[in-house]
Amino acid sequence: MLSEHEFMRYISAFNAGDSETYGSFYAPSIAFRNGAGAELQGPDAVIAYYEALKGRIARRMEVRAVIPGEHSLCAALHSRFEILSASEPFAGEVLEKGDAVLLDSMALYELEGARIARIEAKSLSRQIIRAGEQA
Repeated sequence: MLSEHEFMRYISAFNAGDSETYGSFYAPSIAFRNGAGAELQGPDAVIAYYEALKGRIARRMEVRAVIPGEHSLCAALHSRFEILSASEPFAGEVLEKGDAVLLDSMALYELEGARIARIEAKSLSRQIIRAGEQA
């Protein structure tokens, strides 16, 4: 079982870009599908996916709610993606430096003991904010 405290540690490491720490929460066989439908297998693939965004897109997740279970937990998440480079394809559009995407999602985290074996995320709402606009 992954406690809510440990889950928040995972989110903090993810927000800090600390791939060594957040990667340690993954089971060797992790299967990941994000809200955009990208499917990844294994810790190295998940970490590489997010490492490739560094310098182009900054993401910050806020946990709105957690529902823990014995073999899984569900989280309501609010994410803000900041575009750091010009002409960045993201969220089905080409976004410019300073644009942001606000995304509300639900994610199911299936567990093997205290490690994450599967992440299945579903986007619920998305708002694009162009540079200089108010949210």
